[in-house]
Amino acid sequence: MTIDKRALRRGLRTNFTPGVRDRLGRAKLRLRQASHLPYLVTGRKLDRPVFIIGAPRSGTSLLYAILRTSSHLAHWPGEAHEIWEADHHPALRGWESNVLRAEDLEPVAAAAIRRNFLLVTGTRKRLIDKTPRNALRVPFVDELFPDARFIYLQRDGRDNVNSLINAWRTPRYRTYEIPTPHAIPGCDPRWWKFVLYPGWKDDLRGPLELVCAKQWTSCNDFAMTDGGSLPPERWASVRYEELVQNPVDEVARLLRWLGLPYEEAVSRRAAATATTPINTVTPPERGKWKRENPKEIGAVEDVIAPTMKALGYE
Repeated sequence: MTIDKRALRRGLRTNFTPGVRDRLGRAKLRLRQASHLPYLVTGRKLDRPVFIIGAPRSGTSLLYAILRTSSHLAHWPGEAHEIWEADHHPALRGWESNVLRAEDLEPVAAAAIRRNFLLVTGTRKRLIDKTPRNALRVPFVDELFPDARFIYLQRDGRDNVNSLINAWRTPRYRTYEIPTPHAIPGCDPRWWKFVLYPGWKDDLRGPLELVCAKQWTSCNDFAMTDGGSLPPERWASVRYEELVQNPVDEVARLLRWLGLPYEEAVSRRAAATATTPINTVTPPERGKWKRENPKEIGAVEDVIAPTMKALGYE
């Protein structure tokens, strides 16, 4: 069976129904890339790119929205799945999972990823990227960018799984149109949402809370295992709960770690966290699972318990 790579890449874009604003943004992106072509020709490279990772719905969008306000950072419009998976789409790998190791990186694909990101940032800014699926790909990203900085978002598994359950039940967040429809109750059978963890095909019939629990545990287990081998100057952790409770200080800490100034625009954006929710289904609230999906979370507490303990959540 022939796979249409161009169709796969179009499906990786974060907006399935682009409007005039999206097309204008795309045109601006192409102009910016064209202006940075001389850097590519002269062999310049990205300098200490910053990658935000974590389980989906763990707060990565919130932190990304704050940090990308910095004038010292540049980003791909939206999430850069079309860059990361242009040559590593799960359809090209037998729909196994989103896991990628260093040995999965081939020279041509590596050059394409580095080229696309360099053409976005140029050499005066550092790249910042937010791709939760990269929690399953730390060695792959590390092989690409040996001087990369990783910021790992952690969130209480009960709240995180609760948020995943809510998101799966909405029409939003379509990720992959899978070849074999799933039968997860209450969800569109054509679409798999968020990460493909190892063994996901065994859960095509759900239940939904088990799928979400495995998405959370897989992302965190891979991140802890693979990130633990990186030196502290390249790996930083932040808890969602602390970010929401004290965003100004937490962002200041991360910027110091990155060696970047705490600009007024970033400070204002951090301070507005409580009044400007980012990418939410329902307003943020700690312990929300107790009234939204208590039965479902109770059913998977044993599944998430080891990872919760490893992360230091009681």
